[in-house]
Amino acid sequence: MTDNSERYLLAGGDAELERLQLQARVWEPEAEKMLDHIGIETGWHCLDLGCGALGILGPLSSRVGPAGRVIGVDLDAKQLAAARTFVEEAELRNVEVVKQDAYHTPFPRESFDLVHVRFVFAPVGRDRDLLREMVALTKPGGIVAIQEPDATCWNCFPQQKAWDRLKGAILAAFKRGGGDFNAGQRTYGMLRQAGLEDVRIRAAVVVLQNGHPYMRLPIQFATSLRQRILDAGLLTELELDEVMSECEEIVKNPDTFVMSFLVTQVWGRKRVD
Repeated sequence: MTDNSERYLLAGGDAELERLQLQARVWEPEAEKMLDHIGIETGWHCLDLGCGALGILGPLSSRVGPAGRVIGVDLDAKQLAAARTFVEEAELRNVEVVKQDAYHTPFPRESFDLVHVRFVFAPVGRDRDLLREMVALTKPGGIVAIQEPDATCWNCFPQQKAWDRLKGAILAAFKRGGGDFNAGQRTYGMLRQAGLEDVRIRAAVVVLQNGHPYMRLPIQFATSLRQRILDAGLLTELELDEVMSECEEIVKNPDTFVMSFLVTQVWGRKRVD
């Protein structure tokens, strides 16, 4: 098993766990809308690769029903423990969380009605490897679904130089580490080039105000990417501390609102030969 956690750009720990849990909650309503479009059916077997602490395990569980099955896959021990706690406390009896490498799973080929991934292409990369595994695991006629970010509209208003500077360092750190925060710009083309049929796309964005905790996302990212930012010379330690402090004040200001990054949701049907 190849441990892709070593390639994952964002440092682990409690702070990263909290960020991922918050992120899953913020984007869950948009995930539900995507699943409405896909038309998940009762009895389906679904796989959520790189599910982290929550993924979309809850929405999938409620849709496939008691006759269905949902498997969440991750490698990080802290994320897996949090996901298992969530599944147990929510009494999701049709959900199993397992430790596996999303790029090389042991599951039978062509065994899932839906294979989903969210925010894995952006920080890890290796597009071809991950997409190949997703398609291989999907039944003929089944659905491959991807949700990834696009930083085009990610900003605060009124615009602030400190925010722009911190955002720029984060995007550059992703790129230098082999990731791409704008992975959502290419996923539609990826599915079409992979030969999937009836490929669809929708874009989701959330607007945040009144000190919503997800407004602090640049600060959270910068905390996880701190050493990468410093090692790459993108900012000095003093500069990084200063812009993070300024951004803390920006998100506390009641006059500030934040437009999130876009999440492009794409899905397509595997060809039936």
